[in-house]
Amino acid sequence: MANAMTYIEAVNAGIKALGEGNPEAVEKLNALVVQLGKRGTKGGMTKTQKENVIIREAILGALTDAGRFISPAEIKEYEGLEELSVPKIGALMKQLIAEGKAQKHMHKKHVLYAVAGVEFIAPEAEAEAE
Repeated sequence: MANAMTYIEAVNAGIKALGEGNPEAVEKLNALVVQLGKRGTKGGMTKTQKENVIIREAILGALTDAGRFISPAEIKEYEGLEELSVPKIGALMKQLIAEGKAQKHMHKKHVLYAVAGVEFIAPEAEAEAE
């Protein structure tokens, strides 16, 4: 299948077809090309998204340091993460889980998180004899 014509290409074709015959229409179409060119050129991340990348890395560091499944309340105990709300932690964890960097486990009614690859051990499990 051939590539579909973009709106900018279509407007430019219209400008070319009009030529010098209708300068007012050409002017308006040129303005439209400028507007179409502005769409989606931001492409970068918003301020909040940039901040969230830093927070997600800090959460990942906390999970790595813990080396086990921990609750959102335990995540908040790590330096720099004290001000996070539990829903914010949940939203950021959802992103980390989707990227395969973390995992989630429901233990009874509690949500626990860990870095990817950590095996879940129930908190009330008996300690192994040495």
